[in-house]
Amino acid sequence: MTKLTTAVLGAFLSLAPAAASAAVVYVEPREPPPEVIVERPAPRPGYVWVGGRYGWHRRHYVWHRGYYVRERPGYMWRGGGWERHGDYYRYHRGGWYR
Repeated sequence: MTKLTTAVLGAFLSLAPAAASAAVVYVEPREPPPEVIVERPAPRPGYVWVGGRYGWHRRHYVWHRGYYVRERPGYMWRGGGWERHGDYYRYHRGGWYR
């Protein structure tokens, strides 16, 4: 290794602990999400439709279109949704349930 490479690598590694300890701040919305957009997909054998949802991104709601997932025998898909928690709204993800 050259002296320059060693110096750059050393400087980078000295910053790693500071970057690892940086706090992550998640801001939850105070206003409820807009009405869900109703999507009417065509039936697709062997797949389950996961309806679209609103996500929270940079202080506003953003629509995420629905999509198909391969069905899982013995399981049922339950969609997620927004719920009020005090003064804020939180999204609870959907998932597979028996």
